[in-house]
Amino acid sequence: MRPDASALKSSNTDNFIITGLLVMTGVMMAVVLAIGDIGLGSLVVFFPVLVGIIALIISNPFYGLMFYIHYSFFFIGLNRYIYGVPLGLSIDAVLFLTTLSMVFRITKDNIKKLNNGILYTTLLWFIYTAFEFFNPEATNELGWVYAVRGVSLYAVQTVPLTLLLFDKKKHLDTFIKILIIWGLVSSVWGWKQLNIGTDPFEDGWLEAGGKITHVLYGRLRAFSFYSDAGQFGVTMAYIAFITLILAFGPYKLSRKFWYFFVFVICLIGMSTSGSRGPIFVIFFGGITYLLIIRNFRILIPGIVISLVVFAFLKFTFIGNSNYQIYRIRTALDPKEASLLVRLSNQEKIRKYLENRPFGAGIGTTDIFARRFYPGSALINLPTDSWYVKIWVENGVVGLIIYALSLSYVIVMGIVKIRVLKNPDTKQKMMALYGGYTGILAASFGNPVFGQAPLGALMYISMTMLCTSEIYDDPIPVNKEKYA
Repeated sequence: MRPDASALKSSNTDNFIITGLLVMTGVMMAVVLAIGDIGLGSLVVFFPVLVGIIALIISNPFYGLMFYIHYSFFFIGLNRYIYGVPLGLSIDAVLFLTTLSMVFRITKDNIKKLNNGILYTTLLWFIYTAFEFFNPEATNELGWVYAVRGVSLYAVQTVPLTLLLFDKKKHLDTFIKILIIWGLVSSVWGWKQLNIGTDPFEDGWLEAGGKITHVLYGRLRAFSFYSDAGQFGVTMAYIAFITLILAFGPYKLSRKFWYFFVFVICLIGMSTSGSRGPIFVIFFGGITYLLIIRNFRILIPGIVISLVVFAFLKFTFIGNSNYQIYRIRTALDPKEASLLVRLSNQEKIRKYLENRPFGAGIGTTDIFARRFYPGSALINLPTDSWYVKIWVENGVVGLIIYALSLSYVIVMGIVKIRVLKNPDTKQKMMALYGGYTGILAASFGNPVFGQAPLGALMYISMTMLCTSEIYDDPIPVNKEKYA
């Protein structure tokens, strides 16, 4: 749906609300300036920006979904520069306001767009997590409120918004462009941290505890403006993989070169993170792509190259003097110390869950366990994996439901891709599909799936994969369109 579509035009009610916001902002600014408080006065600068964002979302929910995507990339990093402001909750505010704005614009045609399996599986998962509120093992309701957001609440809002608002090929193209822009910016910032240095605010974050996991053996693991190096590295691997696949697409040489350039930059960004999970995104995503195309001229060399790279990392010590290569190589070591600790923890978790088919309750693990359940046995049992987290909090029943929802996208994605006719759309969908399977693989080692920005990117790309046909424009006579 276009941003300027008539169905989304501002109503008189919208104009009234926006006018009220502007008047209220003017009054607040006047009061603060009259008081003369320098601290409060500095905040006045942000009032017009905040009101402008709210006004845009009210006038057109499309802008709310776009803001959500962009904001997901950097809002966690802002916490290092802005203290005492719950920026995490601002994501909730943006999604809620966007959803509310869309609800008032629902038409019969819109309702038809919602008739899709991806929405039903998302609703099923959300309903299950809602019932987890009553899990007798979880006695702190506030823990559920905070934790359920990343587990299912964001998904149950993002999926229908994507179905309603991203319904044309230009929206697919825009989504890819957003990934490329933030991939370049993120990688450059990570490179800067490693080669030029961190700024005072990032230093403060490191000294406050971040150094424990981000400075190993005196070497910094770049984290860019993400929550941590792991999330940064996997996100860069995701974007690197997508642009690599696009570089193989039906485009002119100049466009292929551009995509390959972005791939290299994001690959460098990935390497600066010193994280091991990203290698699985590219490896499993690449295998998925090779299987989809079923082109033996590319499939066989691709498998050979993959095996050579695997053998290089697994059976040699070449390049160990480079810290980034060494860190990646340790991911393939079955006797690596951290892997053994994880396996030991998972065995303890398995015993803990033997008589808990519905899990320990949402919000009872990791940081939420320390915050809301200080005496819990799970405090000293980090999940270290997105699926283990789902398993512990929702039990084996919840894990099965969740796995089915992810599998639905795997099946429908490949079914939809095979019938696409437009070569540009097909290449982009194959890139998103391979990236999705790569993230699923990486989530076995790190809880990256439910964190920003990958959470938003996954929910949107999953929805697009299940509705690929709406982006399949007729093949143009003039193929210069793909230049």
